[in-house]
Amino acid sequence: MVRNAGGVANLVMAKRKADGLTEVYSSPPVPVLEIAEQNGVNVIFANFGSSSERVAGYCDFRKAKLFVNAADSPRRQSFTIAHELGHWVMHRSIFGENPKTYPVLPRFSRPSNNSPHEKEANKFAAHLLAPDHLLKPVLNPTVSAGTLADIFFVSRTMIEIRMKDR
Repeated sequence: MVRNAGGVANLVMAKRKADGLTEVYSSPPVPVLEIAEQNGVNVIFANFGSSSERVAGYCDFRKAKLFVNAADSPRRQSFTIAHELGHWVMHRSIFGENPKTYPVLPRFSRPSNNSPHEKEANKFAAHLLAPDHLLKPVLNPTVSAGTLADIFFVSRTMIEIRMKDR
């Protein structure tokens, strides 16, 4: 496992890890659920009860399970799976050793307040769902963000972030 040194997000590493998992796919959308399961985690769509309004998902590192809010839209669920898979791939040993340091993924978060691990997981998720080798060929001024979001089965916000981060 890669450890985060010095509290600085290693976004290059996060992108590289995501790219390594998507290079075999030749067209969007990327099958994030399949990728998660191929990487040793079971994805469970769960009812979070009174926490459903606040929690998008979390990873149980000891049981190799990703829990995803069943009440969320399928596109949000895909991002949650990708984000939590990022934690599984990049931070499993860190959070496995110190489970109290692992935060659940909130449904609404402020990226400016994210920890380095959260920034890495977000970068990983964005590149897993819309990898450069699939996004760059379809980027042109005549294709709207809404159309790209539909093609990649992601939110408009996520694809707009990816369009800026090429």
